Amino acid sequence: MKRSSLALVLTVLLAGCATPQNYYDPLEPVNRKTYAFNKAIDRAVLKPTTEAYVRHAPQPVQTGVRNFFGNLDDLFSTLAALLQFKGTDAVHSGSRVLVNTTAGLAGLIDWGTPLGMKKGEEDFGQVLGFYGVPSGAYLILPFYGPLTVRDSAEPVARALIAPLDFIDSTAWDVGYYTFYVLDRRAQLLPVDKLLEVQPDEYAYVRDAYLQRRWNRIHDGHPPHPLPMGSEGEEDYFDPGPTPQDASTPAATPASEPAAVVASGAVMP
Repeated sequence: MKRSSLALVLTVLLAGCATPQNYYDPLEPVNRKTYAFNKAIDRAVLKPTTEAYVRHAPQPVQTGVRNFFGNLDDLFSTLAALLQFKGTDAVHSGSRVLVNTTAGLAGLIDWGTPLGMKKGEEDFGQVLGFYGVPSGAYLILPFYGPLTVRDSAEPVARALIAPLDFIDSTAWDVGYYTFYVLDRRAQLLPVDKLLEVQPDEYAYVRDAYLQRRWNRIHDGHPPHPLPMGSEGEEDYFDPGPTPQDASTPAATPASEPAAVVASGAVMP
């Protein structure tokens, strides 16, 4: 029931929001309120808890947790690469999963990186873009963070596939999601000060996210820079990537701190 409901929600959102629009954030009033809600929860609970985790958890534990969830990311990246016929990316990601799951003790140790296996960055939002699904509206989800309607395919796909669903244990579920949230939030700690000095933090996060996704959907070679602006400018909700000439210049990616924010995280 839970999985079918998620699929239904995604279908409704795509049908209602995926039509071309000139303004990237038609739900801005609602998104800003949701962003403020997430921020309040983050300041009160999540950030202090994550800071305590970073301070007190032994570094090998933090590294093992990050590697474990990174191994799951590689699994989904492998599937996404295969669906886009990206054979080389699929081989690298799949090899990482095979090596790290076996020799790396269920992914706790990353042997793939020192062995030269490139970490993939494919996801199911990119898969939909590859097949021509428009981006849809920009969204801020409660307890999650920035997405577009198309990019919501990634958390939905992870919920539907859930490779560890066979572990039927409440304690496992609590531990799994607790460490998942802590690890994702820990990756955002270095950019907190950068966000605090932005005149409009919400707009900064939104623009960084949209630019990064535009660049990634087109594999680093978008047909033109993403036009950032108000209603009436060129529509960016295009049908996804087309084969690009190797000489096509890549769009300037977001700065490294912005890239962390734009990667899509649990908070803020």
